[in-house]
Amino acid sequence: MGKKVQSSETITENIFRSFYGPDTFIEKSAIDKSYGFKSKNGTSFAGYPDFFLDLPDFAIIVEAKPLLHSRAEEEVKFYMTTNNIKKNMVGIAVSGRELSQIKVTYFFKKTDSDEIEKFNIKDKLLTLENIGKALSKRVSGETISDEQLVSILKSINEKFHDGGIKDTYRSLFFSGIMIALTNTNFRSIYLNIQEPTDQEIATTSVTILNAHYMNKSILQAVDTQLGLKVNNLSKEFSWRDQFSFIKNIDLPLLTYKQLISQIHNKIFIPYQYEEKQDILGKAYKIFLSRAGKIENKNIILTPDHIKELMVKLARLNVNDVVIDTCTGSGGFLMEAMETLYNLAKDDEDKLEEIRNRQLIGFEIDPVLFSLACSNMFLHGDGRSNMLFRNSLLNVSDNTIMNNKDDVLLEYIREKKPTKCIINPPYENKNPIKFTLQAIDYLENNGKLIIIMPSPTLTKNQGKDGTTGLTDLLLEKARLDYVIKMPLSIFREQGRTVNTSIFGFTKTPHNPTDEVLFYNLEDDGLVSVQHKGRIDKNNRWNDIENQIVDSINNSKEIQGISEKKKIYKEGVLNAAGYQNEDGSHHKLVKFKELFSSTKGELASTNEMDDGEYDFITASDEWKKYSSYTHDEEALVYAVSASGSLGKSQYVNGKFIASNLCLVLTPKNYDKYPINMKFYNWYFEAIRKKVVADLADGTSKLTINPGHLNEYFVEYFPIEEQNAFVNEYIVKYDELKKQVQRAERDLKINLRNFM
Repeated sequence: MGKKVQSSETITENIFRSFYGPDTFIEKSAIDKSYGFKSKNGTSFAGYPDFFLDLPDFAIIVEAKPLLHSRAEEEVKFYMTTNNIKKNMVGIAVSGRELSQIKVTYFFKKTDSDEIEKFNIKDKLLTLENIGKALSKRVSGETISDEQLVSILKSINEKFHDGGIKDTYRSLFFSGIMIALTNTNFRSIYLNIQEPTDQEIATTSVTILNAHYMNKSILQAVDTQLGLKVNNLSKEFSWRDQFSFIKNIDLPLLTYKQLISQIHNKIFIPYQYEEKQDILGKAYKIFLSRAGKIENKNIILTPDHIKELMVKLARLNVNDVVIDTCTGSGGFLMEAMETLYNLAKDDEDKLEEIRNRQLIGFEIDPVLFSLACSNMFLHGDGRSNMLFRNSLLNVSDNTIMNNKDDVLLEYIREKKPTKCIINPPYENKNPIKFTLQAIDYLENNGKLIIIMPSPTLTKNQGKDGTTGLTDLLLEKARLDYVIKMPLSIFREQGRTVNTSIFGFTKTPHNPTDEVLFYNLEDDGLVSVQHKGRIDKNNRWNDIENQIVDSINNSKEIQGISEKKKIYKEGVLNAAGYQNEDGSHHKLVKFKELFSSTKGELASTNEMDDGEYDFITASDEWKKYSSYTHDEEALVYAVSASGSLGKSQYVNGKFIASNLCLVLTPKNYDKYPINMKFYNWYFEAIRKKVVADLADGTSKLTINPGHLNEYFVEYFPIEEQNAFVNEYIVKYDELKKQVQRAERDLKINLRNFM
């Protein structure tokens, strides 16, 4: 007999048992009937949760599912409402197959209430002691929701604005107050600070602000708390200099006290222990968005749910050394630190090792570096290996050109980083450069998880026999997967960027290796006015579990994920070759089939009413007084962001928009083309072309050069003609009938009137 395969649900339950110990919770079969749990099938029979624990002050109810986290949430909430328990309750919904990738939602219900509320803590298993502490805080009202946090940060931003604090200083000012509040002395004196006396004002040669002593106290507290702890391989950095603008803050003292009190009570206390979040990253985004400064700084912040997904994809183990070569506000490192803490449980020696040795970060922007260090300090202080400098080394022909860079490379390699999680700048060649550098830092078989513009690998391939940066990368790293993200992912930041998450392993990519391409067209989040993109319908947890399961197991899902090779007969196609069972047609480069010229005419509101067709990216063509082409062609949109990849068939005299390319057959003897067929073929693959090639950080375009190198299918001319005769000719005739019917309808309506 074959060995029995352990069920997915059992794996999840075993993770839970292992964390708390096998005898801590009562399991389903042993739960006493006196607790009054009912069947979730809606019958009068008894039913039981997966785990249960009755403590003196509260009870814990647990439901575990392998992937459908929403089902675990629904069922644990059901059991929280159908029982005879007369005390506070905590509900825990658990899903996932590895502790480092686990999804956890905590709920609580007060004894005297029917309302079930959600904890802010998620995706980690808390000790029983910390569950009790978290529940106590919620029962006593010492906490706020994510929605309330955003509302408070917006309120604080308005006060900063009214107080004349520059938007570029607001994030640092907020972080300075948060750091100062960790200082016992500052907390005891900020409520008692008084305005300077008349005598003090009279005896100084400069004007003393009312807020003078508050400013001085904050600066002193920041300097005391952060000290001089900056890695000696960083560029020169002074905490006091970075926060020196605080000396000139000129808020009325009463307003100042009220502001600090609000931050202390509404943010610092609730988030000091249990809810480890990138608070300063949230504040940075909110404070700068008011003046649109995020766009000006060319910084794109990773949304929380994508940040958490990427850390899960890293599959951290407790000994992993995690590096982020463009740290930003520190979100990835903080998330990784929390995961490592969870894996270490209560081993204080291991926790100290994580803080001091296992987290490495680079950041060149002084404001973001300060925020990242402040964030790390506020959540346990993993600043030992935070480096204020560029992570890109001065390299030529694989040789370090700068002695300081050589020392840095040796320092990083001594730390033996095994996982790198980054979201680098998107402009120029930065993404591919950061990818190559990250691979260089990692240990052999180390993992890199990186967000980049989707066309990055395609546009950095070698051309016509040359070696490109992508080719060099694949000599060092295997591409494991590509997760195409929604175009709306950065909408809150006023950006439309075509991005994907790329997963690499530091080992050469073998031509026979398959890559899993996952299409995350919909992440479940929706845009809500004044709230941004939120998981209103609670879909993300299940989507995330499906992604993790598909990536971990290289699992294909119909219409969502597909395994493809990126090499065929020695030729690299970074977008992947279609599997043989998916298509038997030859793949050729776009430029082998079509000649392309750019359209010449810019569309304006004052177009003349000529006799020739003016083809734009719109369905409705205009007219113009002259023409540039008299032939059969396709007009293909490459710069009209709303119509990218749209193809239109034309035959005759016309002029095309400068937002489009005019395509004509190129090698007709070798590759005969039926233009009507390829017009519809391009419509069929339009989404894929846009996903693979659309580039830009504000307005998306398709680079004609990259399009020329793109692989498309070539169909034998007999198949093209047969398809046109069977389907397209019929469609065109039906379209004419509809147009005639519409014309007759309008004529009859006028006669009827």
